[in-house]
Amino acid sequence: MKRLMLNFLRKLRRKNMNSKYIKYALGEIALVVIGILIALWINNWNQERKDKLLAENYLERVESDLTELIDRSSNLTNQNRKILHAITKTQSLLERGTPLSESEKEIVNYAFLWFPRTTYGLPHMITYEEMKESGKINLIYEQKLRSQLSEFYNYLSQIEAIYIRLGVDIEDQFSVYNKYIKSTTDPESLEITYEYDFKGMTNDPEFINTFSRMALHWRGFVFFMEGVNQRGKGIVDEYFLNEN
Repeated sequence: MKRLMLNFLRKLRRKNMNSKYIKYALGEIALVVIGILIALWINNWNQERKDKLLAENYLERVESDLTELIDRSSNLTNQNRKILHAITKTQSLLERGTPLSESEKEIVNYAFLWFPRTTYGLPHMITYEEMKESGKINLIYEQKLRSQLSEFYNYLSQIEAIYIRLGVDIEDQFSVYNKYIKSTTDPESLEITYEYDFKGMTNDPEFINTFSRMALHWRGFVFFMEGVNQRGKGIVDEYFLNEN
């Protein structure tokens, strides 16, 4: 009987110890799980905070790029219009066929200086390109803004292709211009001047007709650069000015 009691007490003690161990183990597991969940929450919170700061930085840079793009496109539009006016005036002087006055010579000189120069750089969206290449576009949380920036970026790419094509068209006509126009470059000052046979030009209908197409080409430069300027302003006005 005594032996039976001792065996019973041993089993009871062992059972209590196992129960305590199980409770202890479960408690340890719970603490580990809670620790992992807290660590994940902290990590997610830190990542969200970093993403938010990065998104704000990107938006500031996008706004800065757009502002610079607007200024540059405005300056290019004004310059292109000036060239276009000089070209159209030169065309009318060629069709008139009489000697030039001093003020008219200045206009013609300006037209012949600038009409072949079509290779200047277009405005770019540097920050947007960086975000696109790095897969960070989603940090622009505003869906509509993200879509408009994408459309504007594609529009700039299309304009660049058009400008390249216009430039090639102008270069293809150089054989006609080279008969009457010669350029001289000063290696010290880097100044470019042009000598031209204006009388010979006025007596050459092919030259006049070919030169008249310069107005069409430069009209394109003005038109599309104005489009860049207006679209850029539209995005800034809608998404950035109201935030300041």
